[in-house]
Amino acid sequence: MLAVRLPVLGVALQLGAVLVPAWLADDMSSPGLPTPDSTPDSTADSSPGTAGEITDADIDALAERYYGTIGAVGYADPLPLDPADTVLVVVDAQQHIAKPAIRASLTAAGLYEPGVEPVLDAIEARTRAAAANIGEVLAACRAIGIRAVHVGIQALLPGAEDTGALHRAGGMLYPPGSAASEFLPEAAPATGEIVLTKTCSGIHVGTRIDQVLRNLGADKVVMAGFYTDQCISASVRDLADIGYRVSLIEDAMGAMSPQRHRNALESIRKLYANSETTAEFVARAGALAERSRGRRGGWLTGRHRR
Repeated sequence: MLAVRLPVLGVALQLGAVLVPAWLADDMSSPGLPTPDSTPDSTADSSPGTAGEITDADIDALAERYYGTIGAVGYADPLPLDPADTVLVVVDAQQHIAKPAIRASLTAAGLYEPGVEPVLDAIEARTRAAAANIGEVLAACRAIGIRAVHVGIQALLPGAEDTGALHRAGGMLYPPGSAASEFLPEAAPATGEIVLTKTCSGIHVGTRIDQVLRNLGADKVVMAGFYTDQCISASVRDLADIGYRVSLIEDAMGAMSPQRHRNALESIRKLYANSETTAEFVARAGALAERSRGRRGGWLTGRHRR
């Protein structure tokens, strides 16, 4: 029998068998995936027709069922929140994604003309909305003791000569202290929070994030920031590939265009990472805070209670 192996989040899929890592073992009863001891029903015929009759829609439908089945096993439940092993990573929430920097980039590329100002205003509004959500996620994490790590684009040399080829091609030359590399006020690091810098897209390639996370005892990462289709996507894939469980806060991130944001999320959510909204995450963090207060209230009284 022809075997087909597709590595997805550590899940090896083979015709007639599914092999999963230990942390998925309890979910193997989920409908839609055969267990390792089961065999496909050879009598079932779900073929929509001959190869000549197959359309892109048929292929898309099968792919959606396939990836949806994987997601139902690996991401049936939200990523558990535990300050002991969970870290929030905020990527590139900096001024280089704000309107003045985008205008400068368009000008450098010969694409700017006054007529694009309303478009830049719309992009700015979406950026600020996502940044405000990042601020909410940061506040929720700080309240329950989940550490935040901020990663930003910034060169090491005063002339930014150490910038990577892709960023260099895009004119993203941000030496230390440059206005474009300053963090957005809504998502700025608090005193004592870790700040890492990079001159490329992915945080695993561009920083020592893996070492930092492991030293903190973290194996789960909550991800927010910019841009969904670039630095976020590259970082999420790398983190998943090296063994971290990742969750995306979908509306606490964004791309230059809504379409690029949607397409990027479609390619990584429920495959390389779980996903939820800011409101859902904040509600879960609040519930955890309430449970923690309840446990303290059971035996801490009087002047000892905080």
